[in-house]
Amino acid sequence: MNRLVLLGCSAAFLLAGSVSAYADEQTVTLPADAYKAIIERLDTLQKRVDQLETSKPSGPSGAASSTGEAANLKKNIDDIFDTLDRVETKSIKDKINLGAEVRVRVDNFYDKNYMTFLGEERDHNDNHWSSRFRINMDADVAKGLFFHGRLAVTKNWADEDDPFFYTDFNKGHAASSTSIQLERAYVDWVVPNMPVPLAITFGRHPSTEGPPVELKENRPRQSTYPALLFDGEADGIVATVGLERYIGLKESGLRFAYGKGYQDDDDFSNYRDSGWGVDDTNFAAVFLESQLPTLPDSLMVLSYVRAMDMVDIPIGASANLGDMDLYGLHLQANNLIKSGFDVFMSGGVNVSHPNGNIATIYMNGMPIMGGGLLDDAGQDSETGWAIYTGLRYTLSVEMLNNPKIGLEYNHGSKNWFSFTQSSIEFYNKLATRGDVYDIYYIQPVNSNLYARVGYSYLDYDYTMSGAHIGTPRDSDETLSNFYMMLDCKF
Repeated sequence: MNRLVLLGCSAAFLLAGSVSAYADEQTVTLPADAYKAIIERLDTLQKRVDQLETSKPSGPSGAASSTGEAANLKKNIDDIFDTLDRVETKSIKDKINLGAEVRVRVDNFYDKNYMTFLGEERDHNDNHWSSRFRINMDADVAKGLFFHGRLAVTKNWADEDDPFFYTDFNKGHAASSTSIQLERAYVDWVVPNMPVPLAITFGRHPSTEGPPVELKENRPRQSTYPALLFDGEADGIVATVGLERYIGLKESGLRFAYGKGYQDDDDFSNYRDSGWGVDDTNFAAVFLESQLPTLPDSLMVLSYVRAMDMVDIPIGASANLGDMDLYGLHLQANNLIKSGFDVFMSGGVNVSHPNGNIATIYMNGMPIMGGGLLDDAGQDSETGWAIYTGLRYTLSVEMLNNPKIGLEYNHGSKNWFSFTQSSIEFYNKLATRGDVYDIYYIQPVNSNLYARVGYSYLDYDYTMSGAHIGTPRDSDETLSNFYMMLDCKF
């Protein structure tokens, strides 16, 4: 009796939420007919339980009859529990929207004259299969409060080893084991009653696959930051001030960002420092963003990023090497003048500020890399630069679901360096010290599935693209890659 009464009261309270909000503003909704049917079943069961408790069955047959009916009653109660479980599941889905992505890709690499860590020059010609799985999450938590998250697994087929430079900055993008990685999890809070429009973003940032990567990825914009300067999985906090009402440019805003690139801690008590005397690497950045005047669906971003106390390597860091400044300009216009062309251009400059420290990185007891910040001796400041440009054209062929073709080019100087370790390409093409030529074709199958084929050619002028330790040397390495890919989102 007590269990059923408790169930009836709990269910009635739960179902009452379908027509009115209660104290903490959580609600559960279900169709009115279903609500009415559950109430009627609860009422019928309650009456029958009362009847069984007040009656006095005589003889074995009466007891057996009561036992059988009690069993049926238990089944009905279980059915109600199942119904309420479904209602609860629906309420959770109403709170958090879930989606998934599955990608399979095969690359055919020909890497010529590449230098091994032991100083040997080699060639490599082979195919490379990989898969990527993602779970996307978002929720409207409350008025002005929004959650977004993404879990990811990127894996080479039949391999579970972590790459050498597998760090917290690229775990969701670097091919490794089948372990799920937290690529992003952040909250956008639109602060109410402020004299100027203000939004605070905190958590693991949307800082990967920024403009113009969404063109090649055939999806909406994915990141706050232009990809040429910063493409990594970063933790931090961002304040965005809306400027549209003050400067008259649509979708304009000023962002102030702070984050951690490396945090020194003691693995035995992780609130303490390790004791090795290594300072944390901190990031501070400012971004001015707006739509280009008279150009709808366009973007302009002015960027400044300061990395302070950069360490030699994020895993087992032994020294701070200095600071790095990055400056950038990104311009982009989608469907330019309704021509079907999406065009973009990015430029970047980096300036190093070494502190005189040098570091040596070892692998299996062998030194594989040494020096200071972009300089063997760790004394001289160096300046690098890069450009990145391209276009994508949508073919108006409805029978083929309007496929797209894209062309991209980027060039990096001898001392070019950027934080792009989470590149969608395994070879981190935007870090290249040299020239990169890229062509691709996107064939949509339907709104959930598309295929992409492409060819990339990288001509390296200097060694150690993407590394910040030591002086780059001349290089004769070239890398060509023809790839095919299937991507499904649902």
